[in-house]
Amino acid sequence: MTETPPARPQPVDIAHPAHNPFDLPRPRRNNGLAIAVVFTVAIHGIIGFYLWQWKFKTHYQQYTDEKTNAQIIKPPPPPPPPPPPPPPPKNLPPPPPVQPRPPAVTAPNIPAPPPLFIKPVEAPPPPRPQPPVVASPEPPPKRATVITNADWLRRPNGDDLATYYPERAQRLGVSGRATLHCTVTAQGTLVDCSVASEDPADQGFGTAALKMTRLFKMRPQTRDGQAVDGASINIPLVFQLPKE
Repeated sequence: MTETPPARPQPVDIAHPAHNPFDLPRPRRNNGLAIAVVFTVAIHGIIGFYLWQWKFKTHYQQYTDEKTNAQIIKPPPPPPPPPPPPPPPKNLPPPPPVQPRPPAVTAPNIPAPPPLFIKPVEAPPPPRPQPPVVASPEPPPKRATVITNADWLRRPNGDDLATYYPERAQRLGVSGRATLHCTVTAQGTLVDCSVASEDPADQGFGTAALKMTRLFKMRPQTRDGQAVDGASINIPLVFQLPKE
């Protein structure tokens, strides 16, 4: 038996021991990061290989010729020809001779039919000239009735005039007037209104007066006890600012 030599003592650095309690702790290895890098590289390698196979690898397509078994069918034989007609009999007697038809016998001295008398057609006499028709003159158009003394059931008051007073004229302190020309219906309302005149002409008093036509209502005109429409009326309106 051979004896093993005793182990040599390792030198110990007293000035620099293996672990100093005042040194920073050694960083630990991050095994998860390495695994993630390896997994990512593997996935990219698989995707790259698949793309290379799909794009650069030659794909051959095989074709096979399909065989079709065709069996030739012979057509049926044609039908036999009809038998020939029988030969004409021999030694037949000749046909009898054709006798001509005797001519028709006409009776002599047949009197001709009497002539027919046709009465001539007389043309009707021309009509007598009629006297010219003179058209009666058309009646003159009825003149529209102009209402002078209106019997108002409703008309704008001072508050309505203040409500529809033109804003620009109110700021400038301008007063004015406007006259409307309207048609009165059978119900007493005003339609087809227009501005007959306004003073001053550039302050909007005519437009304000037209906006107030729906506030007017009068007792309609009657004819034979029935209300009629079509009468016209002139309505003057005065816009005046209240005095302070």
